[in-house]
Amino acid sequence: MKAIGISSSGRKAAYSKIIVKDILEESGVEYEMIHLARLNIKGCLGCLKCAGNNTCVQKDDFQNVIDKINKAEVLVFGGGNYYGMLNAIGHAFWERTFALRHREVFPFAGKLGIAVGLDRDKDKKEATGFIEKMMLSNKMAVIATFTESGHQQCYDCGYGHDCAVGNVYAHMGLVTAQLAETNRPEEYGYEAQQKAKAIGKMLGSILDARKI
Repeated sequence: MKAIGISSSGRKAAYSKIIVKDILEESGVEYEMIHLARLNIKGCLGCLKCAGNNTCVQKDDFQNVIDKINKAEVLVFGGGNYYGMLNAIGHAFWERTFALRHREVFPFAGKLGIAVGLDRDKDKKEATGFIEKMMLSNKMAVIATFTESGHQQCYDCGYGHDCAVGNVYAHMGLVTAQLAETNRPEEYGYEAQQKAKAIGKMLGSILDARKI
């Protein structure tokens, strides 16, 4: 398996999953897609029992994911911004990589990394920046980052058009449900899709060159 794609979103139709898959599909490499929300991965306990052998002692799905990444050359990780940071599922995963760094082991060192973040404010890049930071902390080679506006859930909850504290109100005020739907912001449009494909093409070229 050359590449592992990971989405930390809890949504079935998550853009982080779609974008990660688009990048990997365009690269042409063999890959496996992992959805962290389907797994049981707890946060770091700070117990330091990993210091002796760089293996977390918690009995959940974390080590299975690590084993797959260890066998791959590439990790493409995507997640959304919840309240100004990477969502809890993704954050828990990266917390647990603390277990890998004791005594300069760093099993991810040199692996190619691509960070995909769904951020409400694309200029701040809070989710993307955290993923990139954690990849670099694990001594990975980050070859690209991708930031796109996340899914606007206020347009789907059924109450957004009449809610004074949601994104619909922030965009256009209190409106009818029909007007809210008509003016729904574009999500992962053509330009963003082309950027994802360009990153995937670059990844494929890098890996092809390594075969020579």
